[in-house]
Parts: sequence; C-alpha cells; structure tokens
Amino acid sequence: MSDFESALQAKLARNAEIAEERVRAEEEMDRAAADAEEAERRRAADLSTAQRARHDELTGHLRRVADSLKLASPDAFVVRMGWTESGEEFIAKISTRQLEPARSLLVELDRDDDEVLARWSSAVGNTLELWRLLEVTPELLTELVLQVADQDLWRRAAAPPPFP
Repeated sequence: MSDFESALQAKLARNAEIAEERVRAEEEMDRAAADAEEAERRRAADLSTAQRARHDELTGHLRRVADSLKLASPDAFVVRMGWTESGEEFIAKISTRQLEPARSLLVELDRDDDEVLARWSSAVGNTLELWRLLEVTPELLTELVLQVADQDLWRRAAAPPPFP
C-alpha cells in the first residue's frame, strides 16, 4: 500500500469516526430536547393541577363565607353566587341593601384563565383588582367579604377600601 493509500484510508476512517460522533451527538441532543419537553409537560400538568385545586378551595371557601354573611344579616346583604354557563368561572356578588354608602363586591374565580377578579362598585367609587389563582388565599377572600360588612370602614370613606 502506498503512502497515499495509507493516508487516504486514515482520512476516510477519521471521517467515519466524525460521522458517528455527529450521529451520537444528534441523538443525545434529541434525547435532551425530548427530556426537556417531557419536563415542561409535567410542570404544566402540575401547575394545572395546583390551579384546579386552588380554584376548588377558593370556590368552596367563598361560598361558605358569603353564605355566612347572608345568614348573619339577610336584611342588610344580598348574596348571589353561581357558575357561568361554560362552567369555567364561579362568580359571587355581594351587595348591601340598607347600608350607606351602597356598595357591592363582585368576585370572579376563573379556572381556565387562572385569574381572580375582585371589583368594588360603590357610591364612593369603583375599583378593580386582578390576581393569579395561586396568589389568592382563602384568608384574602375572607377579608374581602368582611370589608363588605365593615360599616366603620365605609361610613366616612371617600373611595372603596384598598384590596387586602
């Protein structure tokens, strides 16, 4: 075998090694990408599960505290609650009947959009706040419902109270 043929065989062998290394590297990159996609799917599924659980928790809690307010003073408060037709949102509206200033609190728990909306409508102004589901606790909802009933808070108010 001549020097040329030996050098050519060495180059061709090296080219084959490089091609194998490239194939292995591409397979490893494909595996890493698939692992990352699977991890992202798991993270999204875990987040969705946590959001659904929080939505269920907040819905149950809001029902309880709003019903308690209504039972405690049915002449002073009107409480309406229910699901939207799509079943995606639970809405509670609590309004005063005989208290001044007149006020209502609307709370919307939106499962699919991952939002909690709270809106004050009152004789002294309107305000709106928006949170992510996982940012809201049952205690925050309790505080909002208590604010509806807090006549001292509203008696001399020039604007709705700040959101908790």
